[in-house]
Amino acid sequence: MLLIEAIITDFDRIKGMLLTKKRVLLFDIDGTLMDSGNEGLICFRRALEDVFGVTGPIDTYDMAGKTDWQILNDLMGMAGVDADEIEAHRAEAFAAYARHVEASAPVLKMRALPGAPALLESLVPDPGFSLGLVTGNVKEVVPYKLRAVGFDPAVFRFGAFGSEHIDRNVLPSLALYRLSQMMGSPVAPEDAIVIGDTPRDVACARHAGVKVLCVATGRFDKETLKDAAPDYLLDDLSDTKSVLDILFRY
Repeated sequence: MLLIEAIITDFDRIKGMLLTKKRVLLFDIDGTLMDSGNEGLICFRRALEDVFGVTGPIDTYDMAGKTDWQILNDLMGMAGVDADEIEAHRAEAFAAYARHVEASAPVLKMRALPGAPALLESLVPDPGFSLGLVTGNVKEVVPYKLRAVGFDPAVFRFGAFGSEHIDRNVLPSLALYRLSQMMGSPVAPEDAIVIGDTPRDVACARHAGVKVLCVATGRFDKETLKDAAPDYLLDDLSDTKSVLDILFRY
Protein backbone atom coordinates (compact mmCIF):
# COMPACT_ATOMS: atom_id res chain seq x y z
CA MET A 1 0.00 0.00 0.00
CA LEU A 2 2.84 2.35 0.86
CA LEU A 3 4.47 1.59 -2.49
CA ILE A 4 1.25 2.42 -4.37
CA GLU A 5 0.88 5.67 -2.43
CA ALA A 6 4.50 6.56 -3.23
CA ILE A 7 3.93 5.91 -6.94
CA ILE A 8 0.78 8.05 -6.94
CA THR A 9 2.56 10.84 -5.09
CA ASP A 10 5.49 10.72 -7.52
CA PHE A 11 3.12 10.76 -10.51
CA ASP A 12 1.33 13.81 -9.13
CA ARG A 13 4.68 15.54 -8.61
CA ILE A 14 5.78 14.85 -12.20
CA LYS A 15 2.38 15.88 -13.53
CA GLY A 16 2.62 19.15 -11.62
CA MET A 17 6.08 19.78 -13.03
CA LEU A 18 4.79 19.26 -16.57
CA LEU A 19 1.85 21.58 -16.02
CA THR A 20 4.02 24.34 -14.57
CA LYS A 21 6.86 24.01 -17.08
CA LYS A 22 7.53 27.25 -18.90
CA ARG A 23 7.48 26.62 -22.64
CA VAL A 24 9.64 28.99 -24.65
CA LEU A 25 8.51 29.71 -28.20
CA LEU A 26 11.07 31.30 -30.54
CA PHE A 27 9.24 32.61 -33.59
CA ASP A 28 10.75 33.48 -36.93
CA ILE A 29 8.89 36.31 -38.69
CA ASP A 30 9.10 36.34 -42.50
CA GLY A 31 7.57 33.24 -44.04
CA THR A 32 6.35 32.02 -40.65
CA LEU A 33 4.14 34.70 -39.13
CA MET A 34 3.87 37.00 -42.13
CA ASP A 35 4.48 37.46 -45.83
CA SER A 36 6.45 40.64 -46.44
CA GLY A 37 6.13 40.43 -50.22
CA ASN A 38 8.75 42.64 -51.83
CA GLU A 39 8.35 45.46 -49.33
CA GLY A 40 11.39 44.58 -47.23
CA LEU A 41 13.48 44.04 -50.34
CA ILE A 42 12.55 47.48 -51.68
CA CYS A 43 13.53 49.17 -48.41
CA PHE A 44 16.77 47.19 -48.15
CA ARG A 45 17.67 48.18 -51.70
CA ARG A 46 17.14 51.85 -50.91
CA ALA A 47 19.32 51.58 -47.82
CA LEU A 48 22.18 50.01 -49.77
CA GLU A 49 21.92 52.68 -52.44
CA ASP A 50 21.94 55.42 -49.79
CA VAL A 51 25.02 54.14 -47.97
CA PHE A 52 27.10 52.25 -50.55
CA GLY A 53 25.74 53.50 -53.87
CA VAL A 54 25.34 49.91 -55.11
CA THR A 55 23.00 47.01 -54.36
CA GLY A 56 24.83 44.00 -55.69
CA PRO A 57 22.77 41.17 -57.26
CA ILE A 58 19.85 41.81 -54.90
CA ASP A 59 17.17 40.62 -57.34
CA THR A 60 18.64 37.12 -57.70
CA TYR A 61 20.23 36.65 -54.28
CA ASP A 62 18.51 34.09 -52.01
CA MET A 63 17.82 35.79 -48.66
CA ALA A 64 15.67 33.04 -47.11
CA GLY A 65 16.67 32.20 -43.56
CA LYS A 66 19.72 34.46 -43.51
CA THR A 67 20.47 37.36 -41.19
CA ASP A 68 20.36 40.87 -42.59
CA TRP A 69 23.99 41.13 -41.50
CA GLN A 70 24.95 38.18 -43.72
CA ILE A 71 22.82 39.50 -46.58
CA LEU A 72 24.52 42.89 -46.36
CA ASN A 73 28.00 41.36 -46.35
CA ASP A 74 27.24 39.00 -49.21
CA LEU A 75 25.62 41.57 -51.49
CA MET A 76 28.24 44.25 -50.92
CA GLY A 77 31.04 41.71 -51.29
CA MET A 78 29.62 40.59 -54.64
CA ALA A 79 29.35 44.25 -55.63
CA GLY A 80 33.09 44.66 -55.04
CA VAL A 81 32.92 46.70 -51.84
CA ASP A 82 35.92 46.21 -49.58
CA ALA A 83 35.24 44.18 -46.42
CA ASP A 84 36.56 46.93 -44.14
CA GLU A 85 34.28 49.47 -45.79
CA ILE A 86 31.29 47.16 -45.40
CA GLU A 87 31.98 46.77 -41.71
CA ALA A 88 32.61 50.49 -41.23
CA HIS A 89 29.19 51.37 -42.66
CA ARG A 90 27.16 48.39 -41.48
CA ALA A 91 25.41 50.23 -38.65
CA GLU A 92 24.68 53.14 -40.98
CA ALA A 93 23.11 50.78 -43.52
CA PHE A 94 20.95 49.11 -40.88
CA ALA A 95 19.79 52.52 -39.64
CA ALA A 96 18.93 53.57 -43.19
CA TYR A 97 16.98 50.36 -43.68
CA ALA A 98 14.98 51.00 -40.51
CA ARG A 99 14.24 54.56 -41.61
CA HIS A 100 12.93 53.39 -44.98
CA VAL A 101 10.69 50.76 -43.38
CA GLU A 102 9.40 53.28 -40.85
CA ALA A 103 8.64 55.81 -43.61
CA SER A 104 6.89 53.14 -45.68
CA ALA A 105 4.97 51.63 -42.75
CA PRO A 106 1.62 53.33 -43.44
CA VAL A 107 1.43 51.79 -46.92
CA LEU A 108 3.35 48.52 -46.52
CA LYS A 109 1.64 45.70 -48.42
CA MET A 110 2.30 42.82 -46.08
CA ARG A 111 -0.04 40.13 -44.75
CA ALA A 112 -0.29 37.78 -41.81
CA LEU A 113 0.07 34.14 -42.82
CA PRO A 114 -2.77 31.62 -42.32
CA GLY A 115 -3.40 30.80 -38.69
CA ALA A 116 -0.77 33.12 -37.24
CA PRO A 117 -3.19 35.68 -35.72
CA ALA A 118 -5.39 32.98 -34.15
CA LEU A 119 -2.37 31.13 -32.78
CA LEU A 120 -0.93 34.22 -31.12
CA GLU A 121 -4.36 35.10 -29.75
CA SER A 122 -4.44 31.67 -28.08
CA LEU A 123 -0.87 31.82 -26.77
CA VAL A 124 -0.61 35.35 -25.41
CA PRO A 125 -2.96 34.95 -22.41
CA ASP A 126 -1.42 31.62 -21.38
CA PRO A 127 1.17 32.14 -18.61
CA GLY A 128 2.73 28.80 -19.47
CA PHE A 129 4.31 30.23 -22.62
CA SER A 130 7.09 32.75 -23.11
CA LEU A 131 6.93 34.24 -26.60
CA GLY A 132 10.13 35.45 -28.21
CA LEU A 133 11.61 36.13 -31.62
CA VAL A 134 14.56 34.61 -33.45
CA THR A 135 14.73 36.43 -36.74
CA GLY A 136 17.24 37.50 -39.36
CA ASN A 137 15.65 40.96 -39.41
CA VAL A 138 17.37 44.10 -38.21
CA LYS A 139 16.01 44.68 -34.68
CA GLU A 140 14.74 48.21 -35.33
CA VAL A 141 12.73 47.05 -38.37
CA VAL A 142 10.76 44.37 -36.55
CA PRO A 143 8.10 46.49 -34.77
CA TYR A 144 7.08 48.22 -38.01
CA LYS A 145 6.72 44.94 -39.88
CA LEU A 146 4.71 43.30 -37.11
CA ARG A 147 2.35 46.26 -36.76
CA ALA A 148 1.86 46.34 -40.53
CA VAL A 149 -0.01 43.02 -40.31
CA GLY A 150 -1.78 43.69 -37.03
CA PHE A 151 0.57 42.04 -34.53
CA ASP A 152 1.49 43.77 -31.28
CA PRO A 153 5.31 43.69 -30.95
CA ALA A 154 4.93 43.81 -27.16
CA VAL A 155 3.71 40.20 -26.99
CA PHE A 156 7.25 39.12 -27.86
CA ARG A 157 9.05 39.98 -24.66
CA PHE A 158 12.55 38.98 -25.75
CA GLY A 159 14.47 37.86 -28.81
CA ALA A 160 17.59 37.91 -30.93
CA PHE A 161 17.94 39.65 -34.27
CA GLY A 162 19.87 39.68 -37.52
CA SER A 163 21.59 42.96 -36.72
CA GLU A 164 23.16 41.43 -33.59
CA HIS A 165 25.12 38.57 -35.12
CA ILE A 166 25.97 37.53 -38.66
CA ASP A 167 25.48 33.82 -37.89
CA ARG A 168 21.83 32.84 -37.47
CA ASN A 169 22.92 29.75 -35.53
CA VAL A 170 23.96 32.00 -32.63
CA LEU A 171 20.56 33.66 -32.26
CA PRO A 172 18.50 31.03 -30.38
CA SER A 173 21.10 30.75 -27.61
CA LEU A 174 21.29 34.55 -27.40
CA ALA A 175 17.50 34.75 -27.07
CA LEU A 176 17.48 32.11 -24.32
CA TYR A 177 20.27 33.94 -22.47
CA ARG A 178 18.20 37.13 -22.52
CA LEU A 179 15.15 35.31 -21.20
CA SER A 180 17.29 33.78 -18.45
CA GLN A 181 18.43 37.28 -17.46
CA MET A 182 14.82 38.48 -17.38
CA MET A 183 13.65 35.52 -15.29
CA GLY A 184 16.64 35.46 -12.98
CA SER A 185 17.18 31.74 -13.60
CA PRO A 186 18.58 29.59 -16.40
CA VAL A 187 16.34 28.51 -19.27
CA ALA A 188 17.11 25.00 -20.48
CA PRO A 189 17.33 24.44 -24.25
CA GLU A 190 14.92 21.51 -23.95
CA ASP A 191 12.24 23.96 -22.77
CA ALA A 192 12.40 25.87 -26.06
CA ILE A 193 11.23 25.38 -29.62
CA VAL A 194 12.02 27.36 -32.77
CA ILE A 195 9.06 27.96 -35.10
CA GLY A 196 10.23 28.74 -38.62
CA ASP A 197 9.93 28.04 -42.32
CA THR A 198 13.41 27.33 -43.69
CA PRO A 199 16.15 24.68 -43.36
CA ARG A 200 18.22 27.40 -41.67
CA ASP A 201 15.63 27.55 -38.88
CA VAL A 202 16.23 23.83 -38.38
CA ALA A 203 19.99 24.34 -38.41
CA CYS A 204 19.92 27.14 -35.83
CA ALA A 205 17.63 25.12 -33.56
CA ARG A 206 19.91 22.09 -33.76
CA HIS A 207 22.95 24.28 -33.03
CA ALA A 208 21.27 25.54 -29.84
CA GLY A 209 19.94 22.12 -28.81
CA VAL A 210 16.28 23.12 -29.05
CA LYS A 211 13.33 21.54 -30.85
CA VAL A 212 11.98 22.97 -34.11
CA LEU A 213 8.58 23.19 -35.79
CA CYS A 214 8.58 24.08 -39.49
CA VAL A 215 5.73 25.35 -41.64
CA ALA A 216 5.72 25.35 -45.44
CA THR A 217 4.53 28.93 -45.79
CA GLY A 218 7.81 30.46 -46.95
CA ARG A 219 10.16 29.79 -49.84
CA PHE A 220 10.54 26.06 -49.15
CA ASP A 221 7.96 23.37 -49.83
CA LYS A 222 7.10 20.60 -47.41
CA GLU A 223 9.32 17.99 -49.10
CA THR A 224 12.37 20.25 -48.92
CA LEU A 225 11.70 21.01 -45.29
CA LYS A 226 11.22 17.32 -44.56
CA ASP A 227 14.75 16.67 -45.82
CA ALA A 228 16.01 19.11 -43.17
CA ALA A 229 14.46 16.81 -40.51
CA PRO A 230 12.58 19.20 -38.22
CA ASP A 231 10.94 17.70 -35.14
CA TYR A 232 7.51 18.77 -36.40
CA LEU A 233 6.32 19.78 -39.87
CA LEU A 234 3.01 21.37 -40.88
CA ASP A 235 1.61 22.92 -44.04
CA ASP A 236 0.88 26.13 -42.13
CA LEU A 237 -0.37 27.40 -38.77
CA SER A 238 -4.06 27.40 -39.72
CA ASP A 239 -5.06 24.39 -37.58
CA THR A 240 -4.67 26.09 -34.21
CA LYS A 241 -5.52 22.94 -32.25
CA SER A 242 -2.85 20.87 -34.01
CA VAL A 243 -0.24 23.57 -33.44
CA LEU A 244 -1.18 23.90 -29.77
CA ASP A 245 -1.01 20.14 -29.36
CA ILE A 246 2.61 20.29 -30.51
CA LEU A 247 3.46 23.29 -28.36
CA PHE A 248 2.01 21.67 -25.25
CA ARG A 249 3.92 18.40 -25.65
CA TYR A 250 7.26 19.05 -27.35
